[in-house]
Amino acid sequence: MVQRRAWLVALAALAWSCAKKQRNPADYGQAQKTYPLRGRVLRLRPDDRIAVIEHEKIGDWMDAMTMEFPVPSPEEFGKLKERSTIRATVNVNDMYYWLTAVSVE
Repeated sequence: MVQRRAWLVALAALAWSCAKKQRNPADYGQAQKTYPLRGRVLRLRPDDRIAVIEHEKIGDWMDAMTMEFPVPSPEEFGKLKERSTIRATVNVNDMYYWLTAVSVE
């Protein structure tokens, strides 16, 4: 039982360390589709460059809701401020979605 628990703890630690890895913009690959986004920044997580955004409907991809968006570019992430209204481009491929072309209104 103790050995099994140690194994589970090791797996959890590995999963956590992988999840915390910052992604380079090149890691996301090529966008297959892009959509304009308009929304309000609720929270920022600078350690992993995630913006929690309450957004309007995004084309045929997503209804209006609040969700987390990776912003892989440090320059683009630096433009974001909590409680600001933004416009950006949502890039989507099979594996990922992320924001680029951020502008604060």
